[in-house]
Amino acid sequence: MNKKSKSQKVYDYIEELVISGEFKAGERLPSEARLGDILNVSRVSVRAGIEKLSAIGLVTKKKGGGTYVNKPKSENYLSVFTPTLLHNTDYLEMMEIRRALDSLSVQLCAKNITNAGMRKLGSIIEEMETVHNEFDFFELDKKFHLLISKYSKNRFLHNIHLIIWDVLQKTLRSNYNLVTQQERTNDRVEEHRNIYDAIINQDEDLARIYTVRHLERIIDTFECEYNEAYHQAVQEEKKKQ
Repeated sequence: MNKKSKSQKVYDYIEELVISGEFKAGERLPSEARLGDILNVSRVSVRAGIEKLSAIGLVTKKKGGGTYVNKPKSENYLSVFTPTLLHNTDYLEMMEIRRALDSLSVQLCAKNITNAGMRKLGSIIEEMETVHNEFDFFELDKKFHLLISKYSKNRFLHNIHLIIWDVLQKTLRSNYNLVTQQERTNDRVEEHRNIYDAIINQDEDLARIYTVRHLERIIDTFECEYNEAYHQAVQEEKKKQ
């Protein structure tokens, strides 16, 4: 198990007290110095933890006026509370969740997407064919799948996808990169194009099949690369002994 970072320690501490009601909506948090003393961490770590909480909408930093707990709104309720379950999720677990949710999203999308939505997806595919670095492809990959969840016309499902991609971007990017480094760009684009073609043909079953196949390939690649990296680490450790 990975050792929890100091900023994550701050994040968990504040989040737990907000969810339990000890820190109430509208209430000002203790100062950064006070939180540092309580948790025995630096102010830099406190600040980093608060930035994460601010990013998901749990708190708001006021310039020169401290940090305050936000009042939960219907549109950001999930983003406030769901990270309690997700921020410690490993990459394989995340992909297994995506395999289930993406297959539902793409079926609903194929049923509900508009002509404008089809054009937007097609434009993303065209951009994918021209990118040459992992950062740009990640952004397009995220945009593609979130657009699918948006056109599922199920806001609750779309909100969950927003959280998943937020966690993937902020805490699991190294794992994402581990997989994409083993892929050929043409293969990646082809998988997304297959999903896109099924959607524009409004073939719900085929869209689901291509989506599940895409995510299962990612899962298989990650397991292979992770096992190889683990084996290499073990061998290196034996050499040191």
